[in-house]
Amino acid sequence: MLQWKKHLKQINNYWIFPVLVTIGTVFLVIEPSLLTGVVWFYFISRVLFTGNKTIIGVSFLCVLGMMISCWLTLSKEKQAKFSETNEVTGHLLVLPDKYKVDGDQLQLEGSFFSAGKKMCKLIAFYRFDSQDEKRSWQKINQSVEINLSGEFQTPLGQTNLNGFDYQKQLKENGIYQILTISRINKITVKRPKFYEILSWLSSYRKQAIDYCDKTFFKETALYLKTLLFGFKPNEFSQKEGMLANIGILHLFSLSGMHVAFFVGCFRYLLLRCGVAIERLFWLQLFFSFAYAGMTGFSISVVRALVQSMISLGNREFNWHLSGLDCWSLTLIGGLFFKPYLLFSIGGQLSYCLSFFILYVQPISERINHRMLKMYFFSFLLNCTMIPLMGLSFFEWQLTSSLFTFLLLPIFERFILPMLCISLLSSYIFKSNLLFASLEIYFLIQHSVFEWLSRYSTFTIVTGAFSPILFLLICILVFFTLHKMNNQSKKVYLLGIGLFFMMHNKYLSPNGTVAFIDVGQGDSVFIQSPFHQENILIDTGGRIDFQKEKWAIKAKQTTNADYSVIPYLKSKGVKYLDKVLISHGDIDHCGDLVAINEKIPIRSLYFPVGTEQKAVFGRMIDRLKKKGTKCYPVLTGALVSRSISLNILAPNSPGTGENKDSMVVYTKVGGKRFLFTGDLEKEGEHELLKHFPDLMIDVLKVGHHGSKTSSDSLFIQKLRPMDSIISCGRDNRFKHPHEETMNTLKQASTNSFRTDKNGMIYYEWTSFSKMLTAKTIMKED
Repeated sequence: MLQWKKHLKQINNYWIFPVLVTIGTVFLVIEPSLLTGVVWFYFISRVLFTGNKTIIGVSFLCVLGMMISCWLTLSKEKQAKFSETNEVTGHLLVLPDKYKVDGDQLQLEGSFFSAGKKMCKLIAFYRFDSQDEKRSWQKINQSVEINLSGEFQTPLGQTNLNGFDYQKQLKENGIYQILTISRINKITVKRPKFYEILSWLSSYRKQAIDYCDKTFFKETALYLKTLLFGFKPNEFSQKEGMLANIGILHLFSLSGMHVAFFVGCFRYLLLRCGVAIERLFWLQLFFSFAYAGMTGFSISVVRALVQSMISLGNREFNWHLSGLDCWSLTLIGGLFFKPYLLFSIGGQLSYCLSFFILYVQPISERINHRMLKMYFFSFLLNCTMIPLMGLSFFEWQLTSSLFTFLLLPIFERFILPMLCISLLSSYIFKSNLLFASLEIYFLIQHSVFEWLSRYSTFTIVTGAFSPILFLLICILVFFTLHKMNNQSKKVYLLGIGLFFMMHNKYLSPNGTVAFIDVGQGDSVFIQSPFHQENILIDTGGRIDFQKEKWAIKAKQTTNADYSVIPYLKSKGVKYLDKVLISHGDIDHCGDLVAINEKIPIRSLYFPVGTEQKAVFGRMIDRLKKKGTKCYPVLTGALVSRSISLNILAPNSPGTGENKDSMVVYTKVGGKRFLFTGDLEKEGEHELLKHFPDLMIDVLKVGHHGSKTSSDSLFIQKLRPMDSIISCGRDNRFKHPHEETMNTLKQASTNSFRTDKNGMIYYEWTSFSKMLTAKTIMKED
């Protein structure tokens, strides 16, 4: 045993080698590719070239252990699942802090078991029948066992290029099916047994969250729940966009800052109470576990606590580990327990930030001026996040470092202490004056954040980094830090190189025509090579049906938040040069304002008369106030710059209905496209009458494939090579209709559907013709 410890000490200051091969192994096994294979081979070679038998031996054991862990995880994914064709009855065990009530919807996360089936983890959804039923659920603060019936289904995967992947997100948390509850038969409240520590912690957390809601005003309660217990209520989602725009969203995600504050307070109080330093380590270890439980065992909190405890153990037991060793051991342990750790955005940000802090801090320490040192540290740390920002969020906030520098001390020295004192004192006495003062402060702070978000931010929309570009930028960031550490003047050249790589979209010769999957609606994006012009035809949108006040969700999102906006940012779009709205139906223009809030629109085109629709008229007024130029158009109009868009309909002013749809013709990359909005058969006949020689290659099928459009004569005359139908999955209109599909089949056209294929897109370059259609999903 002593001999083994002696060998382990030889690897001190070199634990980075085992962690590198462990990371490489995870990516090679879970997401194998040529690039991951090359990177893994490089890491293995680097370890072998050390010539150190201990490093090689430990690295080999890490690779072997990681392969076994990944194999167990992947084999679990392939286990038999519950039937998705029949209703299933069983029991769902849910901890009290694992359910969310939002409007008339209940979301549960727990373990499900049924007769003859192994227990599995899942997400379940239930819709309340009444407000009383909703209130009864809001009162529950204990674990429950629910006897229920429902239908299972596989979560929807990625449907748009670089878009949100719900299936992947759940898989990273060990969830492979979701359950829609049709009936709750019985609810049994289960008080945890004395040894069920996780259940006790979950119950205390839920009680604390409920106490905040009952005792404090709304805005104060939101800060308490978010910053003390890591619980982000549905109302917080309304602020996320604003906080992300400023670049301070990380201050509201429990991380090393919060852990250092609470662990520091705990340590200070115990020392003041006379606790011996020898006992402090074990008490702090217990506190860390309890604190992790009270924050829901979030990735960033667990990472910070484990790294903190390894560092304390290092001092307590003289392990002689470096800061990098402590970080490496934390990551190795995390990966063994959760192989998907670095596939999640939370894991990537938490471990990358803590890693770069180790390198950035010594560089910033050379600056003597305290405030300048703090800002330089914040700025460098923000720069190191460029690769991850481009990979996951497609944009980087240049001003994030400034706001973090200004606000971090306020959070550390004022907001966190104030919230803790207010919460603890409220158990002894309740002061309405104190509660009201807190609420006024947080409301003022919210107003300041809103103003900063609108007028004081600068964002670089990088677009999605390809794996190779991501790797190159990572290497460039490391070289930059290395040169700064050596005080080399070459750092300026590396900084310029990094800046140009962030703007690589202007060097891309690729053009795109993409039919975005927006559900039951239309949205088409056209981008010319070298980022010359960005055009959107229709925006998609969701029709919201009237509900009682209690049933309305606090978390209000638009379709565009998960479809159009992420895709446009992944293509590097900061401004839309032109937006064309075919007509005034919500499923074609409903997300117009939401898109303009995130990606400003320079010019808007719509058929004359569409502004008569009240909802669309209000949208135009809002866009005009933001500086958008609005142009009503009719047949014969030419919207042109790098890409020419010919308006073929309508011929006369209308009222924004289907029959008044704008029809757009364009030729890009050698292919001719026709976008018909919701044009119906009469309009199609009129189009053929005015343009008898019209020839096209790709047709955006009218009205989502409804039988009211796509007349057989119209389709036979045009004979498109490809026809694109934009429609929602299991939509209530049953689009596309069978008649339309038969018409397209008789014309021998290749039919693509967004409900089956997800996004359908075409690409071309300045030097080559357009390629055949590509899809995101394979049709069953």
